[in-house]
Amino acid sequence: MAPVDPSAYPIDTERYRAADPRWLDELDQLAVHSGLPHQRMGTRAIDEADWFRIDEHRTAELALRRRLLNDAADEVFLALDGSEAACAEAADTVHRWLLTYRPDLLGDWDPAVTHPLQRAGLAMQDDLCIMQPQDGAWVLTAALLCFPTYWRLADKAGLAQEAVHGPVPHFAEDLAVKVNRFFDRLGPERIVTRRNWGFSAHPLLFVPDLDAVHTAEGDPAPYRSDLVWLRSERQTLRKLPRSGAVLFAIRVQLAPATALLGRPDLAARLLDAMQGWSPELVESRGGRHGWVAEVSAFLRTIVAGRPRPG
Repeated sequence: MAPVDPSAYPIDTERYRAADPRWLDELDQLAVHSGLPHQRMGTRAIDEADWFRIDEHRTAELALRRRLLNDAADEVFLALDGSEAACAEAADTVHRWLLTYRPDLLGDWDPAVTHPLQRAGLAMQDDLCIMQPQDGAWVLTAALLCFPTYWRLADKAGLAQEAVHGPVPHFAEDLAVKVNRFFDRLGPERIVTRRNWGFSAHPLLFVPDLDAVHTAEGDPAPYRSDLVWLRSERQTLRKLPRSGAVLFAIRVQLAPATALLGRPDLAARLLDAMQGWSPELVESRGGRHGWVAEVSAFLRTIVAGRPRPG
């Protein structure tokens, strides 16, 4: 089967440009300052009411999720044998959260959707992944993954978390054991969150491949400071008490890099972090396309108080 073309699933860029990216304040300060995100998970506990974030992009993003599932189900959804109970429990937990905290949104809950994880995922802006304990490891057994950041569900399903994160530089040596231990110890009464971030040359939510978007001439999409987008994943983890699985939710949020023009404090922290990236980390985030130098120069102008015109 031919890979799905991400450019066929655009977003309304003007709507995202006009939105107030309040989530910029949530970038993990310690991870940003260190420049070494691979050495710590950077999690913090949150109240159940804050488990999911709803914003003005909800209607459009849910429509895009439904379109992707309809057009490319094999690309965005997978549930292995043995995941049935965990998927049903995850859907029940998400539905209970909506009933408790956002009953006004229950109209998006479609009982006609047969698979429970699809039913839950089509009512939320977050991608939903199921991790289950198997033979001492935590394995990805099911997911509705409509907004991936440079990975394909079919390549990761059935793999332990060490293998899922295998392409991430430094993960195996610095974080794999910590993450396994964290999953083992996570209690069902505790919900945790973390963030990651990076810069993208294109304003798309569905980006399964780093090099998936090209110009009409076939070259990789260019990174220009006035066109670059800041891309962040707000990740949450919650253990499901009956099945013992972990529900890993991933909410992708976008803002134009120009949103940093009024945030020299944050621009300085991002610049500090990027300067600490290893060559391997730069390569994994698309550094071969030259965006690190371009974005770094842009951030320096903000820090210096002399932003270039957008």
